[in-house]
Formats: sequence, C-alpha cells, structure tokens
Amino acid sequence: MSLNDKYFELCYTKRIHEFSKIDLYKNWTNGEAKERYKSLNSFYQDELNIDKDKLIELKSKYKKFNDLYSKYHNKNRKELFENSDKLLTWYDEQKNCCNYCNISQPELHRIVEIRSGNLTLNNKSKRSKGTLEIEKLNPDKGYTYDNSVLCCPLCNNAKSNLISADKWRTYFAPAMKKYYNAILIEDNRE
Repeated sequence: MSLNDKYFELCYTKRIHEFSKIDLYKNWTNGEAKERYKSLNSFYQDELNIDKDKLIELKSKYKKFNDLYSKYHNKNRKELFENSDKLLTWYDEQKNCCNYCNISQPELHRIVEIRSGNLTLNNKSKRSKGTLEIEKLNPDKGYTYDNSVLCCPLCNNAKSNLISADKWRTYFAPAMKKYYNAILIEDNRE
C-alpha cells in the first residue's frame, strides 16, 4: 500500500481524528494512545514512518478533499468519499453552483451577508450559512456520482422527493433563480 493510500485509509476510512480512535485501531486500553502520543500528528508520523514535513505535505495534498469531507461526509454519503480523486472530479464538474437554479456558492454567501449572517429568515435552520448541499437526483437511489449533484438549500428543500429533477428544472428552478437575483439586485441598489 502506498503512503498516500495508507494515510487516506487512516484519516478517511478509519476516521482516526481523536485518541480514542487510535486506541480502537491499535486494540489498546482506553487512554493509552493519549499517554503514548503527544498529538494526533505524532501518531500519523509514527504509523506512517514519516517526518513532520512529509505529514504536512500529505495534509496539503488532501486539503481540498478534507474540506469537502468535513463539510459533506456522513454515513449516507460514504460511497462518495471512498476515493479522493473521483470526489474532486465530481465536485469540480458541479461548477460550484446549484444544479437546478445555477446560483453560485459566492452568491449564496453574499445573500447570507445581506441577511445579517443567515440564509433563513428565522435563524433556526442548519442551512443558515447558505452552503450548497449534496442532493440525490433520484431519491430512490443512493448517493453515487451519477445520482448526486450540488444544489442550493432552497432547491434541495423545496424539491425534496416530491418532484423529479427534470420537472424541477423546468417549472421551479427559474423562479428560484429569479428570487435570488432579486435579493442580490436589491442589495446592489442600496
């Protein structure tokens, strides 16, 4: 197994991000990893037999993947995160915008700024930061590369599993884009 593959396995497959996970991985008693290693980086350096600079290089190589992993990974989307190159290719194909209404991530963030830090009106939703979400095109299928797209919180929430992707694009996505544009245009006038 290559060094990259081993790092990926430890960090993203086995998800070793805390000392208790090291204990499980090594079959040690609870707390033993914390006694042996002064940091998680020390564990990775020891386990991969590399120095600090090489670990920094590995982390840098996986930075974009790690950012997406931190933002989107969950047990339902596990298949999407099994290969960093495939995920990054899929993500780049999404063009950082909603697959339905085409609002971009920077535009969503601008709307959050306009609304004083929240996308929602009531400040209660997890979607309040206006991050593009991963949506299944066909709700009966899993999160696979050919069945997943990025979409805005409004399209994802409103479309849900009630309307097909094609019908949503035809009938509702133009209205969503018009709504977003109205918010952005109004802000530019002020």
